[in-house]
Amino acid sequence: MLVKESKQLTRDVFALTLEGQFDYDKVTAGRFVHVLIEDGKAHPLRRPISIASCDSHAKTLTLVYRVVGDGTLWLSKRIRGDTVSLLGPLGKGFVAPHKPGKVLIVGGGVGVPPLFQLAKELVQENFELDIVLGFRSQGDVFWTEEFAQFGRVTVCTEDGSLGEKGFVTAVIDVTNDWTTLYSCGPKAMLKALRNHFAGSTIQGYVSLEERMACGVGACWGCTCLDPSGSLAKRICKEGPVFSWEEVSL
Repeated sequence: MLVKESKQLTRDVFALTLEGQFDYDKVTAGRFVHVLIEDGKAHPLRRPISIASCDSHAKTLTLVYRVVGDGTLWLSKRIRGDTVSLLGPLGKGFVAPHKPGKVLIVGGGVGVPPLFQLAKELVQENFELDIVLGFRSQGDVFWTEEFAQFGRVTVCTEDGSLGEKGFVTAVIDVTNDWTTLYSCGPKAMLKALRNHFAGSTIQGYVSLEERMACGVGACWGCTCLDPSGSLAKRICKEGPVFSWEEVSL
């Protein structure tokens, strides 16, 4: 695909918009692409990046990622007209709510981007959304205004430099009448959310992040365990989205 735009959102988070031939109609929120770095010789393992937004009419795909090494650093330096090789869409995305009602979306850090496409899809289905976005500090915050077009947004920062001070659970009232919760972010946050809603009837879904080799389930290199700790599930194939009941956090 061709680079249409590369935009720096924070000191280490970038949004890459691509255009060209892709299976746009197969994209659902929570799925990901496997990105080839350079020609693959120096970096044989592709990088998994969640799809932040897809526009099948304009034929564009937006990926939001954090620069954490040489591979993502190379990606951040792509300019308009450059070519980037993708495999995808891969994995299992978010499923629609099983019953009508209000929906809670909770993202943390670079777990926020895949929830954007989800919010867009849910609003198109007329669901009412409450959105909580957590970041370390004001300098790490991005896309809050973009999310605000879909629902009520609450921003949290750990140091209180923007929005509410503390972790996302500090601003979430478990007595609210949400029927479904979707979340993506650090595993500690996902675990805290599940514990926060212990005993509640809310249906929870989490998107897990993991380093992936093949990206298609062949190598079993990215696994998580079920709640009993006995059955391994491939994040790239059975996930990255799971219900709370399916995995151990």
